[in-house]
Amino acid sequence: MKLHIIPVLALVAALTACGGGGGSPGTSHFGSGSSQTVSSDPVIKSASLLDSSGAATTSIAASGFTLLSVKLTDPKGNPLPNQLIDVSGDTNQVAFPEGPSGLTNASGVATIKLTRASLTATGAGSLTVTYSYRVGNFSAYPDGSPAPTADKVITAYVGYQLAAANVTLSNLDVGASTLPAYGTRPISVQATINGAPATSPVQVTFSASCGQISPSSASTNSSGIALVSYSATDPAGAAQSTQGCSGQTVQITASILGGSSLSANLNVQSAPATNMSFVDATPTRIYLANSGGPTQSIVRFKLVNARGEPLLGQSVTLSLKTLNGGIPKATLGTVGNTSPITSTTDANGMVSVAVFSGTVPTNVLVNAALTSNSAVQTDSAVLAIASGRPVQSRVSLSLEKFSIEGWNTDGQEATVTMSLADRQGNPVPDGTVVNFVTSGGVMIPPTCTTGSAPGDSRCTVSIRAQNPRPTGGRVAIMAYSPGEEDFVDANFNNVYDCGESFTDLGTAYRDDNFNGIFDSGEFSVPRAAEPSACAVAAVTPTPTHGDGVWGAADVRGQIPIVFASSQAIIGGSFSGSTFTTTVRDVNGNSMPTGSQITVTGAATGTDGHTCTIKSDATLTIPNTYGATAFPVVFACNSGDVLTVKVTTPLNVVTTSNFTVQ
Repeated sequence: MKLHIIPVLALVAALTACGGGGGSPGTSHFGSGSSQTVSSDPVIKSASLLDSSGAATTSIAASGFTLLSVKLTDPKGNPLPNQLIDVSGDTNQVAFPEGPSGLTNASGVATIKLTRASLTATGAGSLTVTYSYRVGNFSAYPDGSPAPTADKVITAYVGYQLAAANVTLSNLDVGASTLPAYGTRPISVQATINGAPATSPVQVTFSASCGQISPSSASTNSSGIALVSYSATDPAGAAQSTQGCSGQTVQITASILGGSSLSANLNVQSAPATNMSFVDATPTRIYLANSGGPTQSIVRFKLVNARGEPLLGQSVTLSLKTLNGGIPKATLGTVGNTSPITSTTDANGMVSVAVFSGTVPTNVLVNAALTSNSAVQTDSAVLAIASGRPVQSRVSLSLEKFSIEGWNTDGQEATVTMSLADRQGNPVPDGTVVNFVTSGGVMIPPTCTTGSAPGDSRCTVSIRAQNPRPTGGRVAIMAYSPGEEDFVDANFNNVYDCGESFTDLGTAYRDDNFNGIFDSGEFSVPRAAEPSACAVAAVTPTPTHGDGVWGAADVRGQIPIVFASSQAIIGGSFSGSTFTTTVRDVNGNSMPTGSQITVTGAATGTDGHTCTIKSDATLTIPNTYGATAFPVVFACNSGDVLTVKVTTPLNVVTTSNFTVQ
């Protein structure tokens, strides 16, 4: 608004009253013939706001510039050119894009551009307009009258209202709906203020769900358009394998602070697939039904492009194949299906398929090929299919030591290992449980499971010497595990058919007296009769007979171990120059495995001859159950003495002397 104050002399007086900064205010004379002192200070004649068309206004526009027009005159109303006018205001509301100062022109008018500080700024305020006169700014007024002789500060104020600003975005232009893989395209959006294109800069922020936008924010131009560039590539520093945009629908969003936002989608075309790779199969070995092991494996593949980025939504054909080219004995996708199937890759380029065991132990592979280009294909690793359940003919029970020093002493141990296999000699499932029982000592632990190493098909426990100690020193160890009975597969279909011969197993029992038959009181594992699909009536099995039908049975193994005495019984005999010593424990069994037998010779008499052992003089007792015979060759005279010394693992020594005949 203009500050119209009439008469002009009254305006001068008002503005001068705001003067300061050095000299005294001037004086002026008013009517009635009275003489008054007239001010000699410059006068801010007017200060007003103008819109873009030059019309007076009280508002600062929401868009574009508003002008502050200030006129400076001498006390008589003559314009003062080339003088500096300063303006200030609340910086949260207004800004001065070309600076807060202006120089008066020949008409004494200074024009200063101002805008609102932000589109979100609201309210009203005032501008402070200041002219600072310094002695020497000019030597005289335009009419020749003298300039003020002291510094002056002339101030005026202009009120304003911030116009309402409704900023919106429209016409987000992403171009065509598709973009080639790794392509680049300009993106633009229109900003409007109160329904008209923004003529002053509006900051617009851009984002994309994948790829790069450069720059990430941009100011609108004079037409209200903000322009950036989008690239369907990986953001700086991101891993290509996880951030590529190939094959994705990318959402691009433009937004303004405190205002609206606008989004549009762009479909980035897939980069050509270049590689199909096998990832894994879990597990790598499956088993026939009713084996106790897993019957299904999940096989996974990954499809990528030349940059190693996973490809989403690609059709992959999966099929079974064998190493020898025959018909696969497995099913794919669903139980019973042997035909190829198709599946679609996920966001990680992954595709998976289930493989199910059939009725025959075999090895199979899965082939994965890009449906649209079968040249992009690969095979999985070999997937083994085993029958799984152990059979009696494949059971083996072994001992680390046949004899331990346990007749007189507690605590000596030996490991016991049960090895299993199915009908085809394949490993049983990992996790197959084996149970152990013993007629003496203790089994630690009493059970074990296969699979300490994947597919090892065996497990190990220990037997420790302690009470009870059976008479005779021999201890029976039995191991047993759920399995099935052997049968003769007459038609080679790998399943039992009625009428085929089989091994009808009785219940497992521990033969404590080692006589080969079940005796009353010996431990046995009870088992119910097996149901049969054949026209055969089953009977309850016992240790002496089976149930009469093919089916499940406990496979078993038994092995003796000697709890040997520490004291040795040593015998000896001569035959020419050979001496044979026989060593056993107190029960006639082997001394502890690892015991040492040493034979030495000692000459008698005074003729100075020697008595020596010409052959090996030391023997370590191996794994054996009975007495150990150790022959040595000697060179001695009659009456010389041979000494036999036996040392056990616990360092117990027994000696015996024999006179040469």
